[in-house]
Amino acid sequence: MIYLYLIVYALLLIAGALSLGIGPDEAKILFADSGYLHTLSSITYNFSPGSELVVRLPNIIITLVDVYLFYRLARHFLRFERDALFAAILFSLLPAVIAAGVIINKAPFVIFFTLLFLFIFLRSEEYAFGFALMLLILDKAFAILFLALFFYYYVQDRRRFAIRYAVLFTLSILFFGFDVGGKPKNYFLDTFAIFAAIFSPLLFLYFFYVIYRILVKEHKDILFYVSATPFLFALVLSFRQRIDLVDFAPFAVFGVILVVRTFLHSLRVRLPRYRKRLLLLFWIVVVSLLVNDFALMMHRALLHFLPPQKHFAKSYYIAKELAKELKKLHIKCIHTDSPALQNQLRFYGIGMCDTYSLGNSGQIAVEIRIGNVVLKRYYVTKRNKLEAQRIIL
Repeated sequence: MIYLYLIVYALLLIAGALSLGIGPDEAKILFADSGYLHTLSSITYNFSPGSELVVRLPNIIITLVDVYLFYRLARHFLRFERDALFAAILFSLLPAVIAAGVIINKAPFVIFFTLLFLFIFLRSEEYAFGFALMLLILDKAFAILFLALFFYYYVQDRRRFAIRYAVLFTLSILFFGFDVGGKPKNYFLDTFAIFAAIFSPLLFLYFFYVIYRILVKEHKDILFYVSATPFLFALVLSFRQRIDLVDFAPFAVFGVILVVRTFLHSLRVRLPRYRKRLLLLFWIVVVSLLVNDFALMMHRALLHFLPPQKHFAKSYYIAKELAKELKKLHIKCIHTDSPALQNQLRFYGIGMCDTYSLGNSGQIAVEIRIGNVVLKRYYVTKRNKLEAQRIIL
């Protein structure tokens, strides 16, 4: 059953990848960043320049692997195979997991390596620590995993392992840094809202309840620490500063297994006639999750109902449509004041030069439309040779 679902899910991710132009963060990873994600994206880009699907294939593939490994991990923590399948499907339908599967970002890779770590951990804690040494140099996000493991061993009074992971956490902070600068400001509600968007609002409320319930009165296993520590740590930090949730959210989603375990246990300890309220709650949460997913996948249709400036995918449309319009004008290179837009245009074969410039005023108006909706209006100016020379010099 899991394999059939993965085929259907792969088609969903492919459709999502094809429906979006390259985004500013994706273009930055591809042309301006460094690291493993940049290297992988550059390799796929060189195979087929300008193809959103090809350049996003690593994320699609690793997300499919994540769903399968999540299913295998859930089999260890849940009683029945159907429970594990339900947990894997619920995980795969989280809006954040779908979004991370169709755009270039590190979240699916962080989830993948965390899954590998947990599988190794369940077999040998010593080997798991050896694997953690590799994670130390791979990405700064794993500092949160090390912190979770420190708490796990500290509460168990296993100081040797607690000290090891405390050292790894400290080294990760020293290597990659941790932004605590800027003027202190409360972003708690913003962070709470983003987590709600990651899970979908109703599912997030149940996730919050499950974390609180386990924290107060239930046994706390490794999954609790891996999912609860990033979530609670992010909320605490958000009282002072805005945080990058891509370093926290990939670990919090492991709480889906806790959510499924708690819900199914509450359901099964009741007699059938007393299960109606819980089943009603279940269907309300699932329907709300599917509505969120539907809105996410039908983002283009939402342009007819939302003001363009408030549309969450606006930045993924503009560069692709702008590149098409520039090519109609036989413009192969242009200068913009936005490095992000410049990188996006580069993806679509529009290089950077001083022959033309793009701005809010100029000689030729270029209107970016999706159907009947006007997203933005640019103006193209052709510079004379003397002016272009002065700029180059």
